[in-house]
Amino acid sequence: MTPNNTKIQSGSSKSSDSPVEESSKQIVSNAVDNAYDEPYTDKRVITISPVRNYSNYRKVNIAALGPRKDVIGSSIRSSQILSSNTEELAAYFPALVGLSPSNPEFVTAVKSWLSNIHIVVSDKDVTLNTSFVYNKRSDYEMIKAKEDAINREFDKTNRASIRAIEHAVARKIEALNILESSKCKYGHPENIEEYLMYRHCLLYPDVAKDIALINSNSNIRFYIKDEEKEREKERKLVDQRIKAINNFNKLNQTDSNFEATFVAISVYNGADLNTVLYKNRSEKAATIIEFMNNHPDKFNKIIEDKYTKLKADIETLIARGELVRSDFNQQISTTDGTFVGANINDAVLWFENPEHKDIRTAFENKLNSYNM
Repeated sequence: MTPNNTKIQSGSSKSSDSPVEESSKQIVSNAVDNAYDEPYTDKRVITISPVRNYSNYRKVNIAALGPRKDVIGSSIRSSQILSSNTEELAAYFPALVGLSPSNPEFVTAVKSWLSNIHIVVSDKDVTLNTSFVYNKRSDYEMIKAKEDAINREFDKTNRASIRAIEHAVARKIEALNILESSKCKYGHPENIEEYLMYRHCLLYPDVAKDIALINSNSNIRFYIKDEEKEREKERKLVDQRIKAINNFNKLNQTDSNFEATFVAISVYNGADLNTVLYKNRSEKAATIIEFMNNHPDKFNKIIEDKYTKLKADIETLIARGELVRSDFNQQISTTDGTFVGANINDAVLWFENPEHKDIRTAFENKLNSYNM
């Protein structure tokens, strides 16, 4: 029999929280909610640096000439864009021009202020306080999520192509400007004037927004350094290096994965597989380690790709002449002309297809015969 003071619970056997526990959970929940409703300051500093490509004359006479002084002036495009958002004008400019938005001369005064921007940049960097005070932390989280999405899209850029970088930077700046112009709804800059100078520099053509563009355009005289982003990149690089070391230690324990990774890296480097496949293990390890040190993120992606082994087999079959890749595109086919795929990823799907099991086995036997 069940004692009278014992309650039988139906459903879950887990007992409900006591009133004290429920109260504690509610207190914690309320504290979290309150934190997201409280003001939050996103501390940021942006550095504008001069491009130090001195002429030979200045290099020889640097002591007599003294430090070079360059000026970031006004820009018609920047003035037009920065004066186009009436909410921003009303939020930021009354303190700068000494007029209220209702004054008939307000817009004229704003345009005059923007057309007289004058930032002197000598050999020393100019530091701008771009910190922003949000009314609520939840507003910061929302803006930060959108900014991260913009940066992730930019990170997909083909870094081997200057033209691709130029187009990507243009898209990024357009997206960032739209995002920045919306922030006036959620708070205010810690330093309005320096924040607007940053916004101006984003739109100023002589300021490079990516260091890769410095030497591609003779008109570039300055570039933006985001110290926090640089530190974040460095932290991510360290994380990737640690991860790469762990991946290499695991890789070195399995011959098949080791060989597949070596092939993947060799293909990435544009090496002739027919030549490098005959290297000894130490030489292959040296190639892998060098790639791992120079490109830890790419190395980790190769390791984490579940099709690296199959892709390596396909590349080896191409190198051995068992498969054919077109000279004019990435299309892969068999020696008798059977279409395998438009590229390596399509070829993986072709080999994974159960209908091609017998053909795949035949190719694998050929690969094994090379390794004997």
